[in-house]
Amino acid sequence: MKIAVMTDSTSYLSQNLIDKYDIPVAPLSVTFDDGVSYTESTDVDIDRFYEKMATSATIPTTSQPAVGEWIQRYENLRDKGYTDVIVVFLSSGISGSYQSGKQAGEIVEGINVYAFDSKLAAMMEGCYVLRAIEMVEQGYKPNDIIAELTDMREHTGAYLIVDDLKNLQKSGRITGAQAWVGTLLKMKPVLKFDDGKIVPEEKVRTKKRALKALEEKVLNQVKDFDEVTIFVINGDKTEDGKALLDSVKENAPSHSQVAYSEFGPVIAAHLGSGGLGLGYTARKVRLD
Repeated sequence: MKIAVMTDSTSYLSQNLIDKYDIPVAPLSVTFDDGVSYTESTDVDIDRFYEKMATSATIPTTSQPAVGEWIQRYENLRDKGYTDVIVVFLSSGISGSYQSGKQAGEIVEGINVYAFDSKLAAMMEGCYVLRAIEMVEQGYKPNDIIAELTDMREHTGAYLIVDDLKNLQKSGRITGAQAWVGTLLKMKPVLKFDDGKIVPEEKVRTKKRALKALEEKVLNQVKDFDEVTIFVINGDKTEDGKALLDSVKENAPSHSQVAYSEFGPVIAAHLGSGGLGLGYTARKVRLD
C-alpha cells in the first residue's frame, strides 16, 4: 500500500511544505469580468490581485478544477505507484471542489480515492493535510486516517471578520445575513464557519472591537483543549494580522501553538479587502 495526501490550492500550504512532503495540489482560479484570470499558486502577485479587485466594477468569479482534471491527477498518482489517495477539500458549503473531486474519485480506476470535506478553508483546511501526512508516515491505513480527520473536525473551527459583506453577498457565500446587508453602516460583521457555511455571528462597532471579538471567541473555544493549534489567517491588512498574532500569542494557553498564514485569490474574492480569520484545532499540528 502506498498512500498519497492531496489537496486543493485553498489550503494555502507554503511551497516549502508542498515540496518537503511532495503534496499534489489542484489549483482553483479566479476570473474578472474583463477576462483576466488568476490560477492559484504560491507565486501569484497577491498585492496586484487586490489592486485589480478594488478597481473592478464587479466581484470576480471563482472556479474549481473540473472532474476531468481531477481524474487526470488521480491517474498520475496511480501511475506513480500510489494505491490510495486522501484528498482534503475546501468546504463544500462554499465551493463545488469537493463534489467534483469526489465524483472523479468514483470514476477513476486503479487507485482508491478518499475525499474529505474540511468544511473550512485556508490553513485550517491545511491542518488536515498535515495531520494526514503525519499519520501516513506513522503507518496508518486510509480508513483510520479519515476517522481521525473526522474526529478532528469536531474540534476545529474558525471565525472571521470582513470590512463589509459585499463580496460574500454577491458571491452567495454567506448564509442568513440578509437582515444585515445594507444596515451595517459603520458596524463590523463577525462571522463564523458553521457546518461548512459562513454565517453571521455578531455585529460590533469598530475594527478594534471586531479583532478582540475574534480572539475572545477562539480562546473561549480552546480553553479546555489539551492540545491547541491556532492560526491567524490574514488577507491584505498586514498590520491588523500581525497585531492579532501578537495578542493571541500573549493570551492563548501556554501549551498553545500559534502561527501566522495568509490566504490567496479565491478566498480573497469571497471576503474582499480587509478579510481576516482566526482558526483553531484541538491538535498540535506539525508545521514544518
